[in-house]
Formats: sequence, structure tokens, C-alpha cells
Amino acid sequence: MDLHEALTTRRTAHLWLDEPVPEPVVERALHAAHLAPCHRYTWPWHFIRVGPKGRERLFNIALQLKAGDSEVSDRLRDRVTRKVIHPAHLIVVTQKPAKTADIHREDYAAIACAIQNIALAVHADGYASKWSTGGLTRAEATYNALCLDRELEEIVGFVWVGVPEKQDIPTPERTPLEDHIRTTE
Repeated sequence: MDLHEALTTRRTAHLWLDEPVPEPVVERALHAAHLAPCHRYTWPWHFIRVGPKGRERLFNIALQLKAGDSEVSDRLRDRVTRKVIHPAHLIVVTQKPAKTADIHREDYAAIACAIQNIALAVHADGYASKWSTGGLTRAEATYNALCLDRELEEIVGFVWVGVPEKQDIPTPERTPLEDHIRTTE
């Protein structure tokens, strides 16, 4: 798959089949992430590969967050399973604090590029991904489950990698490109 095809056909998956993704796919994706551009050569990204026990802890946290004070229904348990347990891999992407706000912003931009590289590499290998920044990524219990100190490392997002339930994810409708371009003299 060439770059332009990858850019135009990559989609975000939300629900996953309980199917494996070969380890070399994730290794190539992480290598692609590390090739992302970054200001000042800070290499600001850090990746945590979450194993089965960690995924189970995150699953329980996600259930609590979704259910709130209500009882966990079978339907909710199934949906959270398809979102949290079924993706073959979870990569947590973190950022350490920078010396200045400007460098922190530059580092965040570089990490976003790294995450896009993961998504494109995974897609080029025939699998799907999702960059998640929802409540689970911000919950104090998640930081505890991953043994992260919020003062020393911030979760930028979760990158789920797997086989999507829907193979033909529709193209989202986008606003016209012309609405986002301005030319100056």
C-alpha cells in the first residue's frame, strides 16, 4: 500500500473482534512512531505495552466509569469487552513534562505525529487502530493501574490495535478543504 492510499483509506475502529495481530505488526508500528519528526530532537514519546493483567485492570476501571452508580449490565460488560479486551494490543503513549510550556507544546505535537505513524503503519499491514483520549485515559485509577505518577508522566492517549468488528468502516464526511486554506501575499 502506498502512502497516499494509506492516508485516504485509514479509518478509526471502535469495536474489535477477539483475534490476534502478529507481533511484527506492532514492532513495525512502534518503529514508525519513533521515526516521527520532533523539535529539538527531544524524542518525547514513551510507549507502554499493556499486557493481559493490565488490560483486565483497565477493563474493570472502564466498567466503573461507564456504569457510574448503576449496576453493570450484561450489555455494558459486552460493549466494554469489545472496546477494551478484544483489541489484540494496547499501547499507552505518554509524555514527560518539559522545561517550558513552549517545549511541552512542541513535544505534544511530535507525539501526535508518532501516533499517526502508528495508525498508518498498522493500517498498511492490514489491521486497524484507534487513538483514544477518553475518560479512561484521564482517570486516576488508570494512572495507578499503570504505575504512572501523573506529576512525572502524562498519558497522551491509548492506541488500540486489532481486527475491527466492521471491515468496511465508512468514510467520515469532511468539510471542504477550501474552508481550511487561506493564502496570503
